Amino acid sequence: MQEVDHRTTAAAEYLAVAERRDVLRMPPSDLLRECAESRQLTALLAVIGEQTAQLGEIQDVLAAFDWEHDDRQLALERIERIAGES
Repeated sequence: MQEVDHRTTAAAEYLAVAERRDVLRMPPSDLLRECAESRQLTALLAVIGEQTAQLGEIQDVLAAFDWEHDDRQLALERIERIAGES
């Protein structure tokens, strides 16, 4: 089983706490900090989105692959190109 990226765990923990905050009662300094943290979370979500798209493309290659007739080397090269697009 693949280990969960610590950034993903930290983002989930942050969101769990942020959901319960009353932003109308927060001091401006805390709001600024939360804005900065939200930007970091946005960057993380962008990375996850890119990786998810790449995995989807790889799944499409594998789903369309005919194991009895298709050229495995061509499929591997296509997967390498997809994975290298990050």
